[in-house]
Amino acid sequence: MNRRNISAGLSQSVALLLAMVTCSAALASTAHIAQPWRADAVVLGRDEAFGTERFLHELTFRHLQALPSATGNGIRGTGGSVSSRRLYFDFRFRQDFGFRDDQNGFLLDIQRGEDLDGPYQRQLVGFRQNLGDKTEVWLQGDVYSDKAESDIYLSARHHLTDQSWLHATVILPDYYFNDKTDTDDRLEKNPRSWFLQWHSQGSSAAEGTTVSVNLSPDSRFSSQRQALTVSNESQRAAISHRQQAGDWLFSLHLEGEHTRRDYWLQGPEENRTTGFERDHIKARGSVTLKPHTLLPTFGLAWLQLDETGYFGRELDDNGSIRRREPTVFGEVTLQASRNTTVSPGIYLSAPEIRQTFGHGEDRRHTGFTGKLAVPFETRLSANNQAILTLNPTFYLHKFGFGGGNLQLHWPL
Repeated sequence: MNRRNISAGLSQSVALLLAMVTCSAALASTAHIAQPWRADAVVLGRDEAFGTERFLHELTFRHLQALPSATGNGIRGTGGSVSSRRLYFDFRFRQDFGFRDDQNGFLLDIQRGEDLDGPYQRQLVGFRQNLGDKTEVWLQGDVYSDKAESDIYLSARHHLTDQSWLHATVILPDYYFNDKTDTDDRLEKNPRSWFLQWHSQGSSAAEGTTVSVNLSPDSRFSSQRQALTVSNESQRAAISHRQQAGDWLFSLHLEGEHTRRDYWLQGPEENRTTGFERDHIKARGSVTLKPHTLLPTFGLAWLQLDETGYFGRELDDNGSIRRREPTVFGEVTLQASRNTTVSPGIYLSAPEIRQTFGHGEDRRHTGFTGKLAVPFETRLSANNQAILTLNPTFYLHKFGFGGGNLQLHWPL
């Protein structure tokens, strides 16, 4: 499939999803957190070719609680088994410790997660300084003992109203790399990442709209250890909206990514150039009838992924991946005790997968997959909003356990 056809397919899919869920919304995701350029992502890439049920697992293990959102303070974590040896994990602890009448703040932001290039972890520390009543500036760093790997975050946030703000961040990844590294690797064109976000709070803490854009312009990194040079550019964007309208709670989440890389491979038995392109769209919309005792929820999800070219040194292979995964889901909520609910949900999908590698595992799948999820949600204390969720899942397209999922959500 050429680039023009991919772009046309992406546009048609976005239009279709927006038409289906025009007045809905969904929980904010890691797409609303700044994602800087990473050397391990562009050089190594991910170390696995995804299985048939991989993205169905991620859908059933997604954050089930609206709070804390990706823009709020608190603990927000979910982890689940996606294979016999692989754990999907998305955790964040974020807190703004205000002082001097909240004119200043100490910022702590600990993240562990993964994207299509593999897992990452960050420990951001920094400070906030208010400039007047509506504007803040932030200085943060993702600091490592190896100074060459430290990132610098420079941010500004302007409060447009009491319920909305505009936030901008410029990230300087591996800022001291060429001066501090003890290797022969070099940044030939320094990477930069830009993050812009608009947020408007709704009538309740769980409602609102968030729009985020994350850009990493063209950069070039030469790795002597991995015998390659790679240039990279990527664009990501996301929108989440959650709104109560009468008896109905609507939610929508839509995100997309385009990444391009060019590799110059210089190994002992190779001297060649090759490229890589990725186009990715993920969307989810749902509606919940709030006054009903069972809180019935119905939703649609769509995943579209096109990847072609060289996947980095971890897989060390050229390949092509095409996935189209529509899913319908529904759930109800049952009150098991004063502080515990059970929300059984059914997820029915019809993925179309075409995956080919030069030396790795090929995969073909067209047909039905499904899961039953049975999350048990327990409020840990009547005095706070901390919720612990144990979520066992079971396959519907074959006999077997579909993986366990543990979640903790604690707004602070």
